[in-house]
Amino acid sequence: MTTSDDPRAERPAVALSIAGLDPSGGAGLVADARTFSAMGVFPMCVAATVTYQNTLGLKGRYDLPPEVVWGQLEALFEDRKPDAVKTGALGSARVVTEVARFLGDHLAGPLVVDPVLFSESGGRLFDEGAAGALRELLLPRAALLTPNVSEAAVLTGIEVWTLAEMEAAAERLLNMGAVAVLVTGGRLEEDGVTVAVDVYSDPDGTEVLRSPWLEGQSVHGTGCVLSAAITAALATGRTMKEAVASGRAFVRRAMQCAVRPGAGSPCANPNP
Repeated sequence: MTTSDDPRAERPAVALSIAGLDPSGGAGLVADARTFSAMGVFPMCVAATVTYQNTLGLKGRYDLPPEVVWGQLEALFEDRKPDAVKTGALGSARVVTEVARFLGDHLAGPLVVDPVLFSESGGRLFDEGAAGALRELLLPRAALLTPNVSEAAVLTGIEVWTLAEMEAAAERLLNMGAVAVLVTGGRLEEDGVTVAVDVYSDPDGTEVLRSPWLEGQSVHGTGCVLSAAITAALATGRTMKEAVASGRAFVRRAMQCAVRPGAGSPCANPNP
């Protein structure tokens, strides 16, 4: 038994992921929980959609009824409001709407919105109305929005390939209501060297974030691990720019330590 004087009774920082279940463990709720734990933050998870996938690709998905998602959220927030929250794949417009409504009434910490619209293999993880609902209802509640270039294109309606287009997309998403935006997944050739590029934008301006390109196959789960690492850093009280820098460094290590649990794509490894 512990008491209030027992250090074991001290409550840890808590981060919540509202996302999809990837049964292969490479992305979604499993990757988020592993990332939270690796960063010393206690993980909570709410399932919004269940995917049928493995390291070879996405086979299908089942979006949970909105009342099931609401019930999970209600039970958690009744006990402990998390210090930071992230959303990932939510699947249906109805679930996006309910999540936005619940967080609008109950959110106590920063919200990181990772608009997971496609699987690593390119399969759709959203229904026809979900992107619009996310744009209108969830994006304006985001302390940080973390789309990759493909997701930024869907949300803004513009092509996003070049650095200039990434910057334009980040600024447009900022104008849609997000407090800050991190557009990821750019690739440039500079002085004969391939460079990975992300674009960060907030009311103070836009910044291009560069890092050496990691050669090899695409790594499954990097977007989930990045947004989860940023969420964990925010849960421990870091500023947004500190959290973004910490998250980018964390996901790079997870990519360098990627494992191949199946016959397909390697998976980012938050716990090397």
